[in-house]
Amino acid sequence: MLESEKLAVAAHLHVVMRRKIGRVTDVEWMIRSPEYAREVIRLALAEAAHPELVEWGQRLQAVLFPALAAPGAAPAAASDKGPHSGFEDSRLGRTAARPASARYVSSLR
Repeated sequence: MLESEKLAVAAHLHVVMRRKIGRVTDVEWMIRSPEYAREVIRLALAEAAHPELVEWGQRLQAVLFPALAAPGAAPAAASDKGPHSGFEDSRLGRTAARPASARYVSSLR
C-alpha cells in the first residue's frame, strides 16, 4: 500500500477521534512509529460507543499491520512490539524514500 493511502486512513482516524472523543493525535508519527500506532488503534477499538471510531481503528490496523487484521490474529495490544521505538526508521526514511522527481516540490502535481 502506498504511503499516501496509509496517511489518508490515519488522517481520517485522527479527525474521527478528535470529533468523537476529543483526542488529538499525530498523524505522521502514527505512520512512522509502530508503538504509537498500536496505542492509537487500541484507544479507537476500546470506544464501543462510537462505531465509526472502531471501524476506522480496524481500517488503520489492517493497513499498518496486515497480519493482525487477519481472522484469528492476536489483538493489537498483545502483539510483538519489537526491540526499538522506530524513531531511527522515521528519520532515515525521509531522505531516501523516493527519488527527487517523484516528490511534489515547486512543480505541479
